[in-house]
Amino acid sequence: MTTDEEEIMTDSEPEISDDEFCENDNKFTNRAPFPDECDDEAKGIESFSACFDERYNSCPAFYPGSLSSACESAFNSKVVEERRPVLVYIHDDKSMLNNIFCQTIFCTEIIIDYLLENYIVWPWDITFISNKNKLIQVWKEIFSDQLLNIHDTEQCPMLIGIMRRSAKDKYWALKSEYQFKVLLKGDTLMCIQQKSNRERVLNEMAIFKEECDRNEQNRSFDFVGKTGLPGELMLEIVKYLSLNDAINAFSDSILISFKNYNTKLQICEPSKEFIDLIRQKINLQQIVSLRVKSVPIWPDFEISYLSVFTNVISLTLLNPWNIDQIKTYTILFPKLNCLSLWYDDEVNFNTLSDILQQSFCQQIRRFEIHCAATSCSHFQCPPYVKNLNVRYFLFYFGHYSLLSTAQCTEQNKSCFLLGIIDFIKSMTNVRYVRLITNKHNLDEVSDYNQWKTLLDVCPNLKRITIESIIPGEQLVKKAIEIYRTLSTTQ
Repeated sequence: MTTDEEEIMTDSEPEISDDEFCENDNKFTNRAPFPDECDDEAKGIESFSACFDERYNSCPAFYPGSLSSACESAFNSKVVEERRPVLVYIHDDKSMLNNIFCQTIFCTEIIIDYLLENYIVWPWDITFISNKNKLIQVWKEIFSDQLLNIHDTEQCPMLIGIMRRSAKDKYWALKSEYQFKVLLKGDTLMCIQQKSNRERVLNEMAIFKEECDRNEQNRSFDFVGKTGLPGELMLEIVKYLSLNDAINAFSDSILISFKNYNTKLQICEPSKEFIDLIRQKINLQQIVSLRVKSVPIWPDFEISYLSVFTNVISLTLLNPWNIDQIKTYTILFPKLNCLSLWYDDEVNFNTLSDILQQSFCQQIRRFEIHCAATSCSHFQCPPYVKNLNVRYFLFYFGHYSLLSTAQCTEQNKSCFLLGIIDFIKSMTNVRYVRLITNKHNLDEVSDYNQWKTLLDVCPNLKRITIESIIPGEQLVKKAIEIYRTLSTTQ
């Protein structure tokens, strides 16, 4: 035994005999802290407090509500120094260590006072299997990507610290807002000396508290104060970011500014956890643009969860599989007027025309297509059904033409452009057309005579813009030439 351990033994409080433990055990073996099948977290904790007061005459101040509410209360203060971690205490009457731990450590005055100043304490009893399952469910709702192992009775008592996820985690906003760490559990509390254990518990909690404090300081980085930029200018900068990127860049503390300035926001591929995070801190009416990655099979509850964004006017779908999938999303947003479809592969204009004719697209005024390439269709001369709603059309094709299209353009230079213009002609009320391609397709899309044919079919056309992914002087000259010629003709 070391000298330090000898000193601890000398200074420790009088030990409690085994007979005293047995006597205390007999006082409450027939009454668990939680009733069986306790679905109400608040009532369960009320029962827990009453039970502990009866057993030990005093106990830590337990948070009288759900775990999610405890986490919100712990970190909702605008004053960083007032925020504190959550300490979860998991109890199991079937564990022989629980009574010893509570009587000699957890319910002692020094621990009670420390927790009152530094933590929000939330207890849960898993004596009954029903309440163990309830805790697993609660844990999953808050920590979707982190599992809690409480299958072994001898792991209790267990102390778990909860803090907010580090702002250094680039993708934290896609996960749970919170993270946890097991500070102590039953098999680490087997030492004989009471004071030694008590000091160890205090030390572990103090270390976690310091870690939490540092994290809150990092998350509350004063971007405006540190950079000297006015708040209005900072908000102007973040207009070019999605809400996801803005949070990753500045932490979720920026949400307060977004709410105060009523900033219009875009979110990209939000998870359920991300939606739960932002709905607590901003007005969901601020979300006006949404970007979603389509998948073949998407759970109905995940899709319906997006319906909370009732003010969305712009929707971007990545690689939608079919028309039905597009409909599934668009009908969620009654104010939708901009639809943007992104494809990694080629698209067919017949398919795009079919999409525009659907009833759910009647409100669409701005229609955008982003794709790798298009299939050659000029020789088919498809009779596209006219669309009277689209006012703005953007067509982006970023890669080289397909081999079939390239072979066709060798014989007919305007083949590639002809397919695009035929499709645009179906949008008879279009006012603005914007075409973006790579520099290698520039010649194929710059035939003035082909563009001129739009004027007879689309009398409201005001502007045609041609852009290159790699801007160059030749492109500028071509775009100006087409624009001036069309303007003179009109």
